[in-house]
Amino acid sequence: MPISKSAYRRYKVIDSLIRNTSKPYPTLNDIQEACLNKLDVFPSENTIEKDIKNMKLPEPDGFDAPIKYSRSNNGYYYTNPNFSINTVGLTDHDIESIKEAIELLQNIGGSRVSIRFNQALDKILTTYQEEFPQGDTNRKLIQTDYVNGSRGFKNFDVLFSACKNKTPISFIHYSFQKREYKSVIVHPILLKEFDNRWYLIGFSEYHTTLRTFGFDRIYEPIPLKRKFILINQTDIDLYCNDIYGVYPYEDQSKQKVVFRTTPLITNYFESYPIHKSQKAKKSQYGYCDFSIEVVPTVELVRELRSYGKEIVVVSPEWLINEVKNN
Repeated sequence: MPISKSAYRRYKVIDSLIRNTSKPYPTLNDIQEACLNKLDVFPSENTIEKDIKNMKLPEPDGFDAPIKYSRSNNGYYYTNPNFSINTVGLTDHDIESIKEAIELLQNIGGSRVSIRFNQALDKILTTYQEEFPQGDTNRKLIQTDYVNGSRGFKNFDVLFSACKNKTPISFIHYSFQKREYKSVIVHPILLKEFDNRWYLIGFSEYHTTLRTFGFDRIYEPIPLKRKFILINQTDIDLYCNDIYGVYPYEDQSKQKVVFRTTPLITNYFESYPIHKSQKAKKSQYGYCDFSIEVVPTVELVRELRSYGKEIVVVSPEWLINEVKNN
């Protein structure tokens, strides 16, 4: 059973008191007062006794803490004076799991994200290879569609930091459609990957609304010292979550989209839903009506067209025409 946050905070207080050599053998009352001073709570003696009992449990339920009660000193102590819950060693299973995670990161490739991440990964891999030379970290076990050389990744750290610290940024944006450059100020919210491309989503002062900017069209981003414009979380969720893709139609709101698939591709959509809201109504002949609740996007139209006659849009009416006419 996972350890609750409140219990773990008490465990840390108990651990620090027992390890305090200047005032050894803390009593239950000492622990209660320490919890009141450090955590602003006053646990009962029964709670503290249960905490000590749980700390003594073997991993993973507890910390295997060597706690004993000294009757002569009327307090608790560690039979191993070097023990601390903050320095509990890793089990063989823990080490194996970490090794697998490192190999997973290597196979996916740090270049998908940023140079800084890649450098950190290289350090971990170097240490791992020295500590566990039997690991085969050069053999790739996972192949992704990512292609090295995509432009814009050099700005990843700047854009990520701007999202994290809520820092407005100014940059030059190039429009492929209009074939023009424009200076914009954006209050960044998050970075999103879709179809092996990265995008910045944020509030654009020029457009006065949430907008999406492809990494490959962002030039010279500069953090600005100005007040960050906060956006309602509901609007952010609508723009970022109720969507398939990245570029929503500006004149369309969230709506129900229904499309019918032939028996040939029905299984593809059943096994790999394109949105969390997807529902299916299958006929006895193998055809299936799928429905999703989304804000329609350019990418959704492109996806529906890509299957040709194997997919027919049922509703809404405007989307039927949009898929047919282009």
